[in-house]
Amino acid sequence: MQERLNATKAARQLALQCQSAVFSTLSHKLQGAPFGSVSTVMLTDEGDVIFYVSDIAQHARNLEHDNRLSITLYHQASAGDQNTEARLTLNGHAQKLSHQQAADYEARYFRLFPAAEAYKQAHDFYFWKMPVEHIRFIGGFGEIFWLTQQEWLQPAPAWQTHDELSMIVHMNDDHADACALIAAQHSGQAGAATMVTVYPDGCHFMQAERLCFVPFVTPCVNAQEVRKALVQLTQQARKAAA
Repeated sequence: MQERLNATKAARQLALQCQSAVFSTLSHKLQGAPFGSVSTVMLTDEGDVIFYVSDIAQHARNLEHDNRLSITLYHQASAGDQNTEARLTLNGHAQKLSHQQAADYEARYFRLFPAAEAYKQAHDFYFWKMPVEHIRFIGGFGEIFWLTQQEWLQPAPAWQTHDELSMIVHMNDDHADACALIAAQHSGQAGAATMVTVYPDGCHFMQAERLCFVPFVTPCVNAQEVRKALVQLTQQARKAAA
């Protein structure tokens, strides 16, 4: 049981650490043959997948005809055997969102991927959501799991989009030094850092145009728990920097 809990935690952290995913769709042009592409992705708090794509993209065209989608996220090995690195495959049926449906996701998405906000000027870009149905996680040799939806998905936290933004603004305006210390400890790079998300699992920082995900020790379900987790991360970072 604990092994599966650890695998689920590692799988969710991998998904939050990886901003680009390999997309596998069924090609309409090639009569259903597999078609691979790459897109940036974002998780919802619960664990479903959000992406933003033009209608003219080949994978978007494929999804319009057959909305079955598989995405793969993985760490690129810096050296040695790629098979020793963790990887994660998420499957589901993708759904194009209306502008109204996308309103809950776009602010966070554009904080994670600020260059994508310019795509709003193009009328053919839409947000899509893939509710996760099947989860395959490989943490390394011998660490192979089919995780269930119940294991993967988390309850929505007790905060709304505007609450997340308030926490982010507070950290960036009043605790910029802590943001820099926390990000530096996890990225290995010194310099200013800006918080851009708060998830139950942890938070993202932007540092020199690179994203760094910092996990919480335990998931947070309300803003008070987030505050305590950030205090803990700050104390750890200051101790490490001393």
